[in-house]
Amino acid sequence: MTDNGSMLFSTIFVAINQQYKEDIPTIENINSMANKLRDSLSALYPVTDDEFLQIKKALASEIRHTIGHAVTLRGVDANHKSWYFTHENDGFYWSRYKRYLKDIKHWNRDVVERLHETTNDIMDDLGNPNDDKPFQRRGLLLGDVQSGKTATYTAICNKAVDSNYKVIIVLAGMMENLRIQTQERLDAEFVGNESKFILDKKANSIMKNCPVGVGKIGSLPTNPNKPIACFTSSATDFNKNTLQALRLTLDNLKGAALFVVKKNKSVLNNLLSWLTSAFQDNLIEYPLLLIDDEADNASVNTRSEEQDPTAINKAIRSILNCFKQASYLGITATPFANIFIDPDAQYGDAKDLFPRHFITVLPTPDKYIGADKIVGNGNADDWDITGSNSRTEGEYTASLVPIRNEEQNDYFYFKHKKEIADDLFDLPNSLYKAINYFVLVNAISDFRNDVKEHRSMLVNVSMYTKVHNVIAELISTYISTLRRDIEDYAQLPIQKVMQIKSFSALHHTWEEHNLSAIANITWEKLVKENLFKAIRRIEVRAVNQSTGAKSLSYSEYKGVGLRVIAVGGNSLSRGLTLEGLCVSYFYRNTMMYDTLLQMGRWFGYRPNYDDLFKIWMGEDAIDWYGYITDAINELKEELILMKNQGLTPEDFGLKVRRAPGSLLVTARNKMRAASPIDQPITVSGRMIETPRLRYNSDALNSNEKICRDFIKELQMDYIDDEDTNAYIWKNVPKELVQQLVQNFISHPWNLNFQSQALARYISDDEEYQYWDVAIPNGNMADVFELELNDGKIISPHFEGRGLEKDLNISDMLKISGHHIRVGSGGCSKIGLDIKKIIDLRKNARANNEKIKDSTYLIKDRNPILLIHLIENTSIDTQLPKYVVALGLGFPKGQEMRTAHYWVNPIELRKYIDYDWEEEDDIIY
Repeated sequence: MTDNGSMLFSTIFVAINQQYKEDIPTIENINSMANKLRDSLSALYPVTDDEFLQIKKALASEIRHTIGHAVTLRGVDANHKSWYFTHENDGFYWSRYKRYLKDIKHWNRDVVERLHETTNDIMDDLGNPNDDKPFQRRGLLLGDVQSGKTATYTAICNKAVDSNYKVIIVLAGMMENLRIQTQERLDAEFVGNESKFILDKKANSIMKNCPVGVGKIGSLPTNPNKPIACFTSSATDFNKNTLQALRLTLDNLKGAALFVVKKNKSVLNNLLSWLTSAFQDNLIEYPLLLIDDEADNASVNTRSEEQDPTAINKAIRSILNCFKQASYLGITATPFANIFIDPDAQYGDAKDLFPRHFITVLPTPDKYIGADKIVGNGNADDWDITGSNSRTEGEYTASLVPIRNEEQNDYFYFKHKKEIADDLFDLPNSLYKAINYFVLVNAISDFRNDVKEHRSMLVNVSMYTKVHNVIAELISTYISTLRRDIEDYAQLPIQKVMQIKSFSALHHTWEEHNLSAIANITWEKLVKENLFKAIRRIEVRAVNQSTGAKSLSYSEYKGVGLRVIAVGGNSLSRGLTLEGLCVSYFYRNTMMYDTLLQMGRWFGYRPNYDDLFKIWMGEDAIDWYGYITDAINELKEELILMKNQGLTPEDFGLKVRRAPGSLLVTARNKMRAASPIDQPITVSGRMIETPRLRYNSDALNSNEKICRDFIKELQMDYIDDEDTNAYIWKNVPKELVQQLVQNFISHPWNLNFQSQALARYISDDEEYQYWDVAIPNGNMADVFELELNDGKIISPHFEGRGLEKDLNISDMLKISGHHIRVGSGGCSKIGLDIKKIIDLRKNARANNEKIKDSTYLIKDRNPILLIHLIENTSIDTQLPKYVVALGLGFPKGQEMRTAHYWVNPIELRKYIDYDWEEEDDIIY
């Protein structure tokens, strides 16, 4: 918006919040007040009709924004009592932050109050700093990637200081640029004073007392009775020599001390040394709140109990144990590694960091754009497989553009080495298109008067610094060419402009994404008035270890807006917020849930450009994200269910560790699991399939033979069920199913379908002695003739699916292209009568639940084996004409048992963009 637009927006926003203190106003209420205030303030803040429409849209979006309730699973601790709701304090810091959120950040009343409620409960779960009794509390906050977790722990920092916590330590990831970003955020939203010169001996008092953010609210920047002293700054991490030179100590602390530090072995050990030397062998009396952002990264001990713990894990626990009273609060969007911590692991007198006292699932705001909205999930009932061998463009959400594997073979193929940089002289065409799109989005944003907002593009295709730097150079050269052409030729007649290659390429992208209709501006007007202004400020920066912490310096562009194409790998994948992220180009291969989710920097909020942002993503990754979305949603649902059952975080951790597929939800070393593994599992309410097969004729022929033999061995009559269009055999002895599963050959990429483990599970299952077996009847013309026990022949039609050979994994055959499914969503309904199916659907919809496989896997039914007869519908004649695949549906409520997993990490690492041998997360 223009300056006038911003001022008018703020004035109307505050006025509406003041008038509607109890209720959320309707759109009509908002528009009515906006119209009145525009008229009365027209002389002071004149705006165009187009900008006023933009203001009204933004008002409706911000004011009617809502958020759900947090859910907490609590442990049993006889020594902990509720304290926060009866504790009295002046609430100075929280009140100041609340005003900042409402007046400066334009959070609406409902969202601020929900944050207030959520953080009140979290504070009550922390230790009571006003009690003389010692405590060591451990908790974990689970929120979505880029969803506002920082705002939550910032609110907790403000309330903690109000409540007499004296030392706040925030562990801000492993990268200096993330630490700086976090320090600057806390400077503005907690301290109220810019920290840049706080620890600079040469800085004068004016430089050291520069109010920012909350410091500009109210008559005083800080509470004189409880000042916050910064022991780190946006210029420097913790350095005990600097503190000693400035004579800064914790002695006689008047207010609170803030440390924002990296999770770095040397930094943490220096902090530990400084603390212990100051207080010698005595416990520090000041209450400590230690907030561990990205708590699953580096904090988790990756060594066995027989070995010394990893340095960072040891340092964190040692710092906590320096204090008489200490609360540890982990923050993460991917809690798998934290949940895999052994609750009973003990190192000397100290236990590990398992969140034994509470796990809180933060609510997802309705404006949040996450995996559900971008990629959907892998299990919805309305997802049906057509005959295509991969998703067509129309099957993707509007924000997704698939990157085809074939295109990347000459560029960033999976498992590449850093040496590819030596032969990289060009970029994939899809990347050029993404860059063109970013240029156009900037022009459209300028047209929308968002000229001062940050705009970012992410390029993440490699883990290697050398590759990042070469890509950044190539992109910079391309941007320079575009910039030069636009500057030289944009004002020519449009017919001549379109004869120039640069403009032709940009126009092709403009038309391909229908931007004229979205932006409500013609191509010619954009070229003449907005294109050069948009591109002249775009910078290209590599973001990695070698480029340093300032490679993304958004703070230096306040009031102007940084426009940047950021090229990187791990530095862009953990905690770092890319401001105004419009375009992402992501081509990476990993099967670790936590790694892949954390790479999703595009999740978050897109004010005024939610119709513009796009993600170019590898076609395999798209469906892995859908698969992972299911895993995360199930994790949250499981926690809510266990909370209602009165269970504890330790019960929850045990349950998650027993889930199939858990072996690769996080890095193997974070689970301290060997291979082969005796692994407790549960398959309750799950459909487990084989969408990935060995591309080996012997294996495929063997699977067909054992399925033919299995059907021929069945003694009971089949049912030709018209309601679910399947051949069904009821009450098949489990021994037959066990034998089929055990002999079926799938690919190790099927993380859930480990034949030996599942066969053992079925064998040990005493609850279900009988299974239902079904062959879905497909819609293809060809039939698959099967001989029955009595010599009769049945002829089920093939199901049409595309088969595809993986370009990067030579021995893998993929069913349905890149979907991580074999059957259509809800195929688990086969075996139920039609009335039951209808009732289950009605119940799910009445409870606002998604209809998925688990909807039909109710406790009172038999488990079901689905034998899918797949006819290849792809045009590749080198691939098999048909294959056989399996699906196993397990009813809800089955008990957990030990099964023997034979997952081999040595084999799997051939397929995964990950270094299994690294002790902590890799940094390149």
